[in-house]
Amino acid sequence: MKTCPKCNSQIDEDMALCPTCGEPLRTFSDKNKYDKHSLILVRFLIIVSILFPPVGAIVGSVIKKRHAFLGKLCFRYALMGFAIYCMLTLLALICYLAMTFLGVSYL
Repeated sequence: MKTCPKCNSQIDEDMALCPTCGEPLRTFSDKNKYDKHSLILVRFLIIVSILFPPVGAIVGSVIKKRHAFLGKLCFRYALMGFAIYCMLTLLALICYLAMTFLGVSYL
């Protein structure tokens, strides 16, 4: 058992708030660090998903003359990448709208 620094009442070790006075017993700075890393990862994945289809189409058009099979393969994967990007964008829009209608804070 530990005591609350504000009111000195006995509290359990795993409690986040004092039940008597409501004093926060933990700092949540680590949570913000993880949220920041998650946001950076999401931004990186968005940029990569936007860049892959055009890069695949450009590479496919450049090597199409020398290697027909590889050119077709690059175009095919570029098209699949664009389709996946469109589906993920639609999913993100649906999630955004659902969170907005439910009143969930997303910032």
